[in-house]
Amino acid sequence: MAKATGGESRFVVRSNEIDYRGQATMPALVSYMQEAAWENTATLGISMYELLERGLTWVLQRMRVEMFRYPRHAEPIIVETWASGREKVFLHRDFRIYTSEGELLGQATSVWLVMDVVKRQLVAVPDFIMAQEIAPGQEPLPFAKGKLPQLQETQYEQQTPVRWHDIDLNRHVTNTRYLQWALDTLPVAVLEQQLSQVDIIFRAESLLGDTVTAVAGAGEAPGVYLHKLISQETGKELVQARTEWKKLES
Repeated sequence: MAKATGGESRFVVRSNEIDYRGQATMPALVSYMQEAAWENTATLGISMYELLERGLTWVLQRMRVEMFRYPRHAEPIIVETWASGREKVFLHRDFRIYTSEGELLGQATSVWLVMDVVKRQLVAVPDFIMAQEIAPGQEPLPFAKGKLPQLQETQYEQQTPVRWHDIDLNRHVTNTRYLQWALDTLPVAVLEQQLSQVDIIFRAESLLGDTVTAVAGAGEAPGVYLHKLISQETGKELVQARTEWKKLES
């Protein structure tokens, strides 16, 4: 369990957060983890609201999630999170998801940056954030770093306009929506399998009125897929991701 610098949040899987198997979806689980991170930063006085008062905000740059078992509808879960390290302007945060009985369901590591909300530019980590002690209560997960394989051949593609309910507090597309769009590009035959791991990098923001093109194709091994999201408005690559899928046991 994490020390005082970490946090523990409790959730119950809701009916609008499950798939056809009655299990929580990956976007829902990522939402739980981000909510836990928000609650933890609030106790430290560095939540998004505190940053916004200074003209700053948190930006998720990368997240790598590994799931061992997905919680089911109405199942209570506990999300532990803690700041796990710093590298220059990169702030690392880890997560572990447990059942109320202590079974480890999944884990994740993430990278966060600080952005100036007016200039829409990344800034050096302010001193009031740097002053927070990094003292993980357990061994940090390996940092999410290094390049992802490049998508060589597009097999699947879809376009999605950015609508009002895709926008978050930072007035850009929320990262869980990006994740959803990346996954939804894959065919049903893949989506019906078990998503065991996702590594997603958020490279640029997309705003209301934009249209996002999502493409995907086979990766370097069976069950691996590579993803890209591109802004039609700017031509920028918004997201790069790698997913691993396992066939369900009959």
